[in-house]
Amino acid sequence: MIRLLYAMGGPMVRAGAETMVMRYIRELIKSNEYKISILIHANSDENGDYDEELQMLGIPIFRVPRRGTDPIKYQKNLDVFFRENEFDIVHCHMDVACGVFLSAAKRANIPVRIAHSHLTTYQATNLIKKIAGFFSKKKIPSVATHRLACSKKAGDWLFEGRSFEVINNALDLDEYRNVKSDCELRKKLLIDEDDFVIGHIGRFCLQKNHEFLLEICSKISRPKWKLVLVGVGPLLDNMIERAEKLGIKDRVLFLGLSNDIPKIMNMFDVFVMPSLFEGLPVTGIEAQASGKPCIFSDRITPEICFTSNAKMYSLENKEVWINSLSKETFINNIDEAQKALSNNGYSIKIEAQKLNKLYKDMLGD
Repeated sequence: MIRLLYAMGGPMVRAGAETMVMRYIRELIKSNEYKISILIHANSDENGDYDEELQMLGIPIFRVPRRGTDPIKYQKNLDVFFRENEFDIVHCHMDVACGVFLSAAKRANIPVRIAHSHLTTYQATNLIKKIAGFFSKKKIPSVATHRLACSKKAGDWLFEGRSFEVINNALDLDEYRNVKSDCELRKKLLIDEDDFVIGHIGRFCLQKNHEFLLEICSKISRPKWKLVLVGVGPLLDNMIERAEKLGIKDRVLFLGLSNDIPKIMNMFDVFVMPSLFEGLPVTGIEAQASGKPCIFSDRITPEICFTSNAKMYSLENKEVWINSLSKETFINNIDEAQKALSNNGYSIKIEAQKLNKLYKDMLGD
C-alpha cells in the first residue's frame, strides 16, 4: 500500500487547492492502493469544511503550527512529525512554501517529494513574508524530486524554466449537469424571476478583487440585477461596508460558505471573476461545467477559457466590464461546455487515473 501525504498550507476549507485535493482523494481511495494522510498548518482550534468527510473516509489530519516568526522551531516540529510517521510520497500544495516544507521531507529520506504550484505570483503582501517566500522558492529545485502545476502559467512561475507536469483541476462533470431547477433557490433568496444574477464564488481576500466587482456593479444600467457573492474571508466585513457606501447593499447577497456549488452556479446568469492573480481557478472550471457564461480578468491564465461563452477583460478598462454586464445577452450552453472540458482533461475520473499512474511511475523512478 502506498503511503501518501498531502501537505496543505492551512485547514481543509472550501478553497481551490483544498477542493481539488478532495476530488482526487475521493477517486484514489476507491482502488484501496493508498493509505492517505493530510498535514495542515493550523492551530488546534482551526477546523476545515472537509474535516467531517475526511474522518468518514478514514483519512487522518495531522497538524503543525505555522512557521510564523520561529523558523527553527518550525523545522524541528516537522522533523519530529516525519520521525513519527513514514511516507512514500509527500505531495506539497503550498506553492513557494514547498521549498521549506520539502526540506524536512528530504531530511527524512522520503523518496518522492512533489512541489505543486497553484499560483502565478507571491500571495503575501507583507515584505518579510515575501522575502521568506523568495528564499523558500529558491530551495525547491534541490528538495523536490518532482514538480506539478495546475496550469502552464503556474508551473512557469514557481519552477522558473524547469520541467513540470500539469495536473488539471478536474471535476465530476455529472454533478454540474444533473442539477435541479434554480427557481426554488431564487425564491428562497428573494430573487425575482426576471432579475439578472451576477455570480462570484471566492474567498474574501485581496487576490479575488471583490472591491473592483462591487464598483463595476454599482454602475450597471440594467434595471433589475442582483450580485451573489459566495465565500468567507478576512475582507468580508469590508466588502459589506463597501456595498453600503456604493448604495447597492440591497442588490448584493453575501451567502457565506456553500456545500452545494453546482446548485448555486445553476442560479447565476453570468459568472464573473476579476482576480488580480490566479493559477487556474477551480471555480472558473465549475462555472463552465455548469454551462454558464463567464467573464474573467486578464490576470488569470488564458487556459481558463474553454468555450465561446468564456471571455477575458482587462482590469484596466472598467467600462468594458460595465457595458457587458449592462447590455449583453448571456446564454447558457452546457452541452458545448461539458464536451470541451472532457476533451481537455477536466473529468476527474480520467485525471485521477493519470495522477495514479504518475505516483507509481515516480516511485518506480
